[in-house]
Amino acid sequence: MAEDLFDYEEEEIAPKKRDNLFIWTVFILILIGLAFACWLGSFYIFGHPEQARNYRILQRVKKIDPPKRFERTKAPAGDYLNAKQLFDKYGKYSSLQLERENAELLRTFVTNYRETKKLVPYLRGNFTITDSAVLTANDFITSGMVALGQANDFPQVLVEHIYPMSAGEVAKARPILTTGNPIKLEKTYDFGAIIHIERITDGRLQLTVVPLTYEGYTLPGAGSFSTEPPPDLHIESTLPVMKTAQVEAAAKKFTEFRRAQPVAEPGTPGETPAPQSPPIVRLDPTPDGVKMPAEIPVATPIPIAASGAPTPRKNPPASAGTPPLIAAAPPAPNLPKGVLKPFIESNPEPGLPGAQGNNWRTYKAGSVPPGQFVLADEAAVLAERGALTPRTYLRGSFVVTATGENKAVLRPRPGSDTTGTTPVRIIVDYVNGVVPPVEGSNLDRGEGTPFEIRDVRRGADGQVNITVREIVQ
Repeated sequence: MAEDLFDYEEEEIAPKKRDNLFIWTVFILILIGLAFACWLGSFYIFGHPEQARNYRILQRVKKIDPPKRFERTKAPAGDYLNAKQLFDKYGKYSSLQLERENAELLRTFVTNYRETKKLVPYLRGNFTITDSAVLTANDFITSGMVALGQANDFPQVLVEHIYPMSAGEVAKARPILTTGNPIKLEKTYDFGAIIHIERITDGRLQLTVVPLTYEGYTLPGAGSFSTEPPPDLHIESTLPVMKTAQVEAAAKKFTEFRRAQPVAEPGTPGETPAPQSPPIVRLDPTPDGVKMPAEIPVATPIPIAASGAPTPRKNPPASAGTPPLIAAAPPAPNLPKGVLKPFIESNPEPGLPGAQGNNWRTYKAGSVPPGQFVLADEAAVLAERGALTPRTYLRGSFVVTATGENKAVLRPRPGSDTTGTTPVRIIVDYVNGVVPPVEGSNLDRGEGTPFEIRDVRRGADGQVNITVREIVQ
């Protein structure tokens, strides 16, 4: 009976099932990592839309808009800088600093300046076009034109001004954006935003500029054209638009253009140097419903009789509603003998400021910035080189052949250390308030008291014209 009681088979215990907690833990950690990566990736994509891949992703999800047209009163706050100020600021940047600055400039542009608190760098000044080109589908902006210009008062800075426009406007812009035509960018009116800065191999800076207001532009006598915001950006294209080879070709083209421009000998009877052409400027639109005022007639200057007294002249009777005539300016006083009025007053050389703009830094004798020193004959070869880099100074012995307000014309003094084989004329600009030397006086300028060379041009007659300015106090 006991055997019957204890004689039984134990029930088999089922094996315990594994709960796979380790695998689930790894899987959850992977999901957390993916979520974290997506979170960081979204920050990176939204934070760097200037990169091509990020820009296209934001376009697909419709989180970025194409460049928009700003009204003047709503344009981003900025700082207007001229060529020298920009060169002083960015010329000392290292390659890494310049790369970071360019990324930020492009980023703020493609986001329409919504997420920046920094002042936008706007370009101002006067420039002369060295060459231009039509934009293609492979360029950063795919429709329009780009004009490469050189700063008149600081040749170390080049600017490529992009004009986005439709294909129909390109034909109108071609005869305007040509070599030799000047461009004027005014403070608080022309919102030319700098979106890229490139350091060229010779040390100059090339700035890429886009107008944020996308207005019309005109050149008196040549027509006008209008610009418009680009519908899309070819973000895969690198800036600047005009690469090194195109910049070098533009410099050669501009040199040939200047060499082909005749420079009349001042004082030659019957010859007056051609005045500088008017610049390409912004075309202010007329608001709807506003009529332009009627043209105001200007009185004819009073003729001067042989005795020197003005000849009486009656104005025509004014009709009802006719604006009053503007009084004629008094005749200019007789200039002293030797003053070359047609040459001095017309100031035909591009980039030379008039008497009202002769303000620049001067130095004590012996403390001018480092540079190369040349004689008049040696400076003649610079007419073939375009921009003068580094600083170039003129030294030697000269005789004053003519004077005028803020200007003087010099010739190398006979018997000085020049060879005299090349006819040379030196045109000197003086700072406001400085009286030029009298005609016939001699000047000796060494390396402690040189003139700074601003422009060298060879005339059609073979004569070399060297434009310099006084920089010694």
